[in-house]
Amino acid sequence: MTPRPDLPLTGKQRGRAALEGRPVDRFPVTSIYNFLYYRDHFAELTGLPAWRLHAWAHATPVEHVAVFAQLVDQVPFEMLQPAMAPARMVRERVEFVENDGRGFLRDRKTGELHPLEAETASGHATDYAANERQIVFDRKDADEAVRVTKAESMLAAGVNDYLDAAVARFGKDHFILSGGVIGTLYSCQQYVGLTNLFPMLIEQPDLIEYLMQRILDQNIEHLRRLAAAGGDAIYIDDATATCDMISVAHYERFALPYITEMVKEIHRLGHLAILIYFGGIADRLEQIAATGADGLVMEASMKGYTNDIAATVNAIGQRLTLFANIDPIGVLQNADDAGLEAEVRRQIQAGRRGRGFVLSTSSPITPGTPLPRVRRFLELGRRVGKKAS
Repeated sequence: MTPRPDLPLTGKQRGRAALEGRPVDRFPVTSIYNFLYYRDHFAELTGLPAWRLHAWAHATPVEHVAVFAQLVDQVPFEMLQPAMAPARMVRERVEFVENDGRGFLRDRKTGELHPLEAETASGHATDYAANERQIVFDRKDADEAVRVTKAESMLAAGVNDYLDAAVARFGKDHFILSGGVIGTLYSCQQYVGLTNLFPMLIEQPDLIEYLMQRILDQNIEHLRRLAAAGGDAIYIDDATATCDMISVAHYERFALPYITEMVKEIHRLGHLAILIYFGGIADRLEQIAATGADGLVMEASMKGYTNDIAATVNAIGQRLTLFANIDPIGVLQNADDAGLEAEVRRQIQAGRRGRGFVLSTSSPITPGTPLPRVRRFLELGRRVGKKAS
């Protein structure tokens, strides 16, 4: 249905128009990986004990989407990112109980109680460490380790249940970023170890390429599973395929062909494709644009590299839609209001020269960023990002 020019666009219309390079009434405003923000700030946003996050992450689809609606109401990011559900048999086997103010997971089959930690060392809802154990040493190992599960099997297991419920409730008017996959290069670390991976690009490139093809086959099934729910876009997080980790030549060999294949599949499935790079990309912008993706998220300038929004618009901004790269620590969390507004205005000014633009942080919002600050960012972006007169 064609939007009426006298009415504001819905979030869905605005997001799709921005990513397709069509006119918008204002730029969409979001934070990439906003499902992590909802998890990190779950207690603050819901008023529930922090351990109830675990119960929410194993709830029925109806219960899960009801709480998700509360979170969206509290902090209405555009481009909603629903969570993936645990398999249905996992959800049905556990329950969550409270004893003396502490939360516990109870295994319905064995009766065992497992205490739930309300806080982690980092302040995030969950912590993560890359794998350093090698289990793939040859092609036979790769065949054993990466057994492709078809989309139909994943759907039958119920991993799309929360996404399906979110699309049913929000999909008519809200832009849904249905989820995504991790690029094949970084995914190799699950099988060879992160430290081992990079020397192997030089010493055992054929094995890494074979392993990446296996991972690509599985990623394609994940893309098909995500697309089955509907929604609007799917992302590819091309982790470690950046200038701080690999050369342009290695990017062209070990990242570009696989990313391009996944973008083609996302488009075949009727979705928009968004690439995410948490690292420096100024030296490989042409290659990234050649993937045919619709949107590009890049990290803020840090760790010795520069990702300048204006320079990126000048280089490839007419070929895909750029997401802003507002620094979530230096600007959103730590700058004063004047500093935040100045950076929002600077990036929007650059974004107006491109094919399309989405105002966003460059990385997930930190656990230490207060709720009023996040709301201020959303309000400011909506006001400043209105259609230029």
